[in-house]
Amino acid sequence: MEFSPKLKKLLTYLPFGIYYWVMNVENTHDEILAVACGLFAQKGYDAVGVQQIAELSKITKPTLYYYFGSKIGILRALIQEKGALLYECLEAVCVDRHDFFGSVQDIIRAEIDFARREPDFFRLHRALLDAPEDSEYFEEYSEMREKLKAVLLDFFIKSSEIFGNMRSKEKLYSTLFHSEIISVADNVLRGVISDDDDTIYKITHSFIYGFAD
Repeated sequence: MEFSPKLKKLLTYLPFGIYYWVMNVENTHDEILAVACGLFAQKGYDAVGVQQIAELSKITKPTLYYYFGSKIGILRALIQEKGALLYECLEAVCVDRHDFFGSVQDIIRAEIDFARREPDFFRLHRALLDAPEDSEYFEEYSEMREKLKAVLLDFFIKSSEIFGNMRSKEKLYSTLFHSEIISVADNVLRGVISDDDDTIYKITHSFIYGFAD
């Protein structure tokens, strides 16, 4: 939960006791999400229980239920808050600027930058993309999954106007590209590859070679 600067300023005019309560609500909300996200990323959603989240958040189970209602409610809040940030990052760079090479580099950079800022959610995001279709959390992530697919597909559709030989293959290429940028960002996080300019150039060149030649 993130209050806008304007709202935070208005809150300072409240009596101290009320202001303290409101800010404590925000902090507790954020702490629960941070703890849960770390556990989901490390152990997997199914392996984490509400009691474990509550204990590590230093709250009681009733308090956790007050904020989120259930474990799936916590996941839903993470998707709404962190998933939305990931979508905004990609949407900002998936634009047609008549420079396919440069745009691909920007998208790779955006995915890496997000992974560095939100490593736990990024790892959770990877797991949710590959979730079994009969799982509780597959459906919860379906809307965000489709939004992320759509923004990349739209980028490839627009780019196909420049590279005509991509036409009719935009969905295939956008799907492959989505998997690749996630893999690149994950390998950067784990220290397997660097994200220096030369490496990003070589990765981008391999994408362009496959897509546009």
